[in-house]
Amino acid sequence: MSIESAVSELTSAKSQMDDDPPDSIADKKEVLNEYQPLFQPDEVTTFPEDRLTEFLRYENNRHWTGLHRQEYRLTEDMDELRGALETLVDEDRDLATRVTEVKGSVDGMGKATLSAILLTAYPEKYGVWNNRSEEALKQLDVWPEFETGAEFGERYAEVNAVLRELSDELEIDHWNLDALLGYVVENDLVLEEPTIEDSPEQSEFVKEKHLQQYLVNNWDHIQLSQDWTIYSDSDDPEAGVEFSTGVGRPDILLTHKTDSRVCVVELKKSDSSDRAVGQLLRYVGWVDEHLTDLENVSEEAVVEGRLIVSGSTEKLDYALSAVQNLTLHEYDVNVEVKTPDSVSDR
Repeated sequence: MSIESAVSELTSAKSQMDDDPPDSIADKKEVLNEYQPLFQPDEVTTFPEDRLTEFLRYENNRHWTGLHRQEYRLTEDMDELRGALETLVDEDRDLATRVTEVKGSVDGMGKATLSAILLTAYPEKYGVWNNRSEEALKQLDVWPEFETGAEFGERYAEVNAVLRELSDELEIDHWNLDALLGYVVENDLVLEEPTIEDSPEQSEFVKEKHLQQYLVNNWDHIQLSQDWTIYSDSDDPEAGVEFSTGVGRPDILLTHKTDSRVCVVELKKSDSSDRAVGQLLRYVGWVDEHLTDLENVSEEAVVEGRLIVSGSTEKLDYALSAVQNLTLHEYDVNVEVKTPDSVSDR
């Protein structure tokens, strides 16, 4: 697909997204007013640690859900970080050179975090390279081919050149383009509060993407988070969300906090057929064969799978009972409407 064809596809998607824009679009002005000055050359050398950790959280940046997972690594040496960011936003230096230098100098400064900071500082010039934008560019068939041995900064510069061409053709900045690319990957799902469907028997999420987004955004409050964390690597703090394999994209990849264990999580919005077990086994098998590709994971790690549904079935129970290291979970959505005391006392 050519850039022109990609622009045509994105123009159609944009017309749909504009009918109900995601939070990242609606809150763009507020977020940029708050954090864009933080990453300007005359400010990055002195900004306080708490302001950076604020920015890394989705509830503040309204755009990226996983950046906060790297905050402790990023802020371990604030003087080193400030120096690296001064280099990153220095427009007098070659983009590829400074990006390569910064990525190699700060622990936790992966492609998603680095490019999100660049976008926030200069939304007309720089786009985000993370799993979601990469998947979108590949779907649109405009992903660049890198030369063998190209440094990270050279690869980012090529990715950014494609993003910039799309931005120019669509006449939108990179903030809006990133939201649009996310919309394309998420199959017409905007980044909004999960939609819940009510029925006489139960409440369930309308789409599996809603369930996934809810779990990711609220992971610290989910029971599984006591023992498990969403997988991340130095390049992308969201690497475990729709983890890329050669046989599909499982919804979430987890690593155990204390044991050498990895868990593939597959989500189904409602009660699922036993065919979901075969899908989950496929992902578990692939991860087991590619443990050496996972950062900070032992090649001896045990790989297991968990299927999360709104309700089980007899067929599903029998299918799972025949396979070791597969577990079924059921989710429940509870919505309670209360009358404030100030109203009920009237």
